[in-house]
Amino acid sequence: MSIVATDGLCRCPALSSERLSFKPLREDDVGKVVSLLSDYETVLLLTYAPWPYTAQDALMWFNHVNRMCEMGIGCFWGIHAQDDQFIGTTGLSLFPEHKKAELHYWLGKDYWGKGYGTETAKRIIAYAFQNCKVERLEVNHMVRNLRSQRVIEKCGFALEGIMRSYVKRFENFEDVKFYSLLRKEFEQNMANFRWKKNS
Repeated sequence: MSIVATDGLCRCPALSSERLSFKPLREDDVGKVVSLLSDYETVLLLTYAPWPYTAQDALMWFNHVNRMCEMGIGCFWGIHAQDDQFIGTTGLSLFPEHKKAELHYWLGKDYWGKGYGTETAKRIIAYAFQNCKVERLEVNHMVRNLRSQRVIEKCGFALEGIMRSYVKRFENFEDVKFYSLLRKEFEQNMANFRWKKNS
């Protein structure tokens, strides 16, 4: 596989928050994703990404999420910081028949600890409820991924439970925490999801 399809990805609208911009993924982002995921510590915290992470892996993922966008069951973006620096990806898996979605995000290691994860999550949460009209938003993380846990807690998600040995990662079985945020909870706490730039 050597061709990147982006027709579906191009349908995702550009968004922005106070410090970040969220742009539809493009073909020239493939190399940027591979570069960020060449770091083992980053991949180790992701639930499904392989290691080592290759250009072929990135092509498969890009084409997969492009198909989701074409089918109306997904929306994915590249995350850009100041000076248009590509720092990770974020997105939504949509389940229209159930009016729910699942939130996804990851950042390259150099961008951890700067508040970008929380800023990303809050912007995409707002998009999910305001533009995708979902009633329920879900997110999960491996129990040992404490950085992601802090992001999720800051965004007001409720812990629903822990699935034991839910995924196998590099010969280890990992427990995974599952959370949800409902529309009424989002609407009751709208101030938590405001930012200076609006789009």
